[in-house]
Amino acid sequence: MAKTATLTLRVSPDLKDKLARLAAGTDRTTSAIAQRALEAYADHHIEMLDAVERGREDFRQGRTHTHEEVMRDAAEILARHKSKAA
Repeated sequence: MAKTATLTLRVSPDLKDKLARLAAGTDRTTSAIAQRALEAYADHHIEMLDAVERGREDFRQGRTHTHEEVMRDAAEILARHKSKAA
């Protein structure tokens, strides 16, 4: 069994009921359901924080594009897509 740590948290009665329903419907424990949900939430938000930091670093390093450049590139991409769809 993998090492685990104990975390105590308060949830609404409604969320507790939802977790219990999921646990019963998937033959898992409420703890397992909550752990998977928290892992997915944390992974997603850490990925977002990392992306923001990469963007900030790009800005600090001068790796930016003007609005006009972005709009020109977007128009070219849309034009290519439309010509392929026709």
